[in-house]
Amino acid sequence: MNVPNAARFTTVAFLGAALYTWLQMWPGLDFGGAFVERQTWLLLHSGVWRLGWWLWLLAIFSWMWLLVALAWSYLPAHRMAAMLQSGLMVIAAVLAIAGVTVWMAVLPVAFGLGDTAENLVPLVDAVAMSLVSAGCFMGGLVTSWIAWDLIRQKALARFWLWLLLLAGLALTPAPFVALHPYPLAAALGFWLLGSLWLSTRRRLPSPFSEWP
Repeated sequence: MNVPNAARFTTVAFLGAALYTWLQMWPGLDFGGAFVERQTWLLLHSGVWRLGWWLWLLAIFSWMWLLVALAWSYLPAHRMAAMLQSGLMVIAAVLAIAGVTVWMAVLPVAFGLGDTAENLVPLVDAVAMSLVSAGCFMGGLVTSWIAWDLIRQKALARFWLWLLLLAGLALTPAPFVALHPYPLAAALGFWLLGSLWLSTRRRLPSPFSEWP
């Protein structure tokens, strides 16, 4: 797997999803705002809403691609830890994808149910937030774990690996702070800085010193 290519892809995917969310989707994510205003915006901009979540699905895939590329290139694949990390990564992705899908597909339907919408929408938000929070928690753990293993492996420059470790640590508290934007923004910033630096590398060290 080409690690710099994976890093370029994840940089573009996360930056695009984050900017699109900030510039286009924010009225639909205003959980504490007026219900009618949120409902009106989302019903009028359901295509904008769904496109934003498709971008986040792409970002989730890019996160998996980069971690798998790093782990399989620089960490021994036969370890029990590697199997646990792969399983944890899949679980995190499934949880996050499920939450994104609920917000993307179910929430617009719930908003369009007339008088029952005001009672149903909080339930849909709660389910989606719980799934995404759990995915962030598991994803933060596995990101930190893989980054720490890579730091101990000493095959790669350590300073940018610390950025990935910090990204994972910032993401881990997500379920306990109800997806507060500040920890999420910190995790996104650390992840983008690490992947951006990695994406500028034309060549990385060989996984093992005896390799040419």
